[in-house]
Amino acid sequence: MSDRSKKVGLLILGLVVTAIFVNLGNWQLERGEGKRAALARFEDHAQSPAFDLEGIEKSKILDKVGQSAFANGGYRLDTVTILDNQLLGGRTGYLVYTAYRIGQTDRHVLVNRGWVEANPDRYQLPEIAANPLSPHVTGRLSAPPSEGIRLAGADMIESMGQGIWRVQKIDFDALSSSFGLDLLPISLLLDNGMPGGFIRNWRPPGLDANRHFGYAFQWFALALAVALISVGLFVRSMKQERS
Repeated sequence: MSDRSKKVGLLILGLVVTAIFVNLGNWQLERGEGKRAALARFEDHAQSPAFDLEGIEKSKILDKVGQSAFANGGYRLDTVTILDNQLLGGRTGYLVYTAYRIGQTDRHVLVNRGWVEANPDRYQLPEIAANPLSPHVTGRLSAPPSEGIRLAGADMIESMGQGIWRVQKIDFDALSSSFGLDLLPISLLLDNGMPGGFIRNWRPPGLDANRHFGYAFQWFALALAVALISVGLFVRSMKQERS
């Protein structure tokens, strides 16, 4: 391979890396805009009156994100789902979800009962009541935490015994299949005054939108730097070749 071919190859490599960085920046911009929109929807519904989940059509439930809701029924045994790698005050723990039957229907909603700290030994479970007694629940409808980049094993539903299942993300379809229940595609953030919960430090979704815009700026800055360095080195080498 000639020196010129090597120089052209390095230039192309630099431009390819630049394109990758630009795409990563655009991805972060999209995530930031998505979270900003989610926060706006959540806050818009904050002042709406609470409604009974038994009376809402499943196809329209996602339009109610951020609104207060309630249900009469009961928690379902053996459906405790702990969402892994959830941080609170610098400590690692789980968000605890449990399926709740809505009234006299066959539908269920995943109730986010709050945060519990994880043990250093991942196979030593925290103390979690598998089937708290509560004929009535109230809370705000919310999407589960976003999963970000999906890693290997993210789809796994891991049985921890005692009717407890550990997951890396909330997949309503997968959990519906595992439990044999009709789950609404949304979760209910259990009100602080309701029994059967844990630490409930609820934050509206999308508050960290600016973080993604910051990441986008960093990726775009890296893309610009790589492009300038690649083109600059190529031009300088070509000038040296002609001199």
